[in-house]
Amino acid sequence: MSEKLAVGDLTIPKGEMKKGVIKGVELANNVAVDIPFLAMNGAEDGPTLLLMSTQHGIEIQGIEVIHQVMRDELDPKKLRGAVIGIPVGNPLAFMHQQYLSWIDNLDVGTVRCDRPNGNTTERLANALWEGAWSKADYVVNIHCNTRPDSLIYQWINTGNPETRDDLVKMADAFGATTIVSDRAPAEDAPPTLGNKASWKGVPVILEELIDGRWISEPSTSAGVRGVLNIMKTYDMIDGDVEPQEGFPIVPGVNRFHGVIRCARGGLIRFFKAPGELFAKGEPLAEIYDLYGDVIEEVKMPVEGYVWAYPCGQSLGTSGGLQAVQSGANIAYAFTHESD
Repeated sequence: MSEKLAVGDLTIPKGEMKKGVIKGVELANNVAVDIPFLAMNGAEDGPTLLLMSTQHGIEIQGIEVIHQVMRDELDPKKLRGAVIGIPVGNPLAFMHQQYLSWIDNLDVGTVRCDRPNGNTTERLANALWEGAWSKADYVVNIHCNTRPDSLIYQWINTGNPETRDDLVKMADAFGATTIVSDRAPAEDAPPTLGNKASWKGVPVILEELIDGRWISEPSTSAGVRGVLNIMKTYDMIDGDVEPQEGFPIVPGVNRFHGVIRCARGGLIRFFKAPGELFAKGEPLAEIYDLYGDVIEEVKMPVEGYVWAYPCGQSLGTSGGLQAVQSGANIAYAFTHESD
């Protein structure tokens, strides 16, 4: 690590923390929409960790996690390495409290990040890459399910041999339910932030907190504890790894099964909380009409678990009402592979 850390519009000397912005985009009224960041350059050498929250505008728990980690927990005089914190990765989505950018309905994490002259969200993605992601050795991308009864979990893709061991190490340190995939991005895959980082050999772990529209427990404590555990594991700070507590954890290796959908529309009630085991064929939800009559029973297709019930979707944003339409995504299911 160099004596000074360059992020966005700032250069941060060793042993200091500063706040600044990564230049973003300009609206039709000439108002700039930039990306605020915190950057801490430790007094001693070490890796650079990037923390990003709110890639999706309704997922704000990670903002508080970044604030507490960087403002309350870390001391730049004792830090080995550097930490970059981006509280809001997509300010266009955040400002309108929508899942995606309100201008073009795109996801800053799934568009190309190599187009400084691209569409609006592509320009934001390019600004994120050039201003921060390209500086990182490790990335923690903090998301949230919107419902407070969802399961806190993390997702890693171990398909790239260059990042596999680090991702497993980061997941073990963070300490939440881990869902694993092992398909590396294809060579012709679009250069998204995550893909480009993976090709560079930088591990990106996705942390999924809960109750995404609010700052609340257990998300804040789980996020702060998990990030600090990762930093301890990589010798960026002193201390022992602390086990997670206060929320359910399905141990071992778990695999994403798929989205479960309903055929009928109406109100919906669920039979088990996320993280509770379902038998194959066991009813997980029922749909009932406005007269109160049950018109559909939805069953679990495999033995496994649900991590969230994302009902009530409107205009690409879920979690509005406990109501569904034909074809609605009512549950995310996963299976347990091994301990």
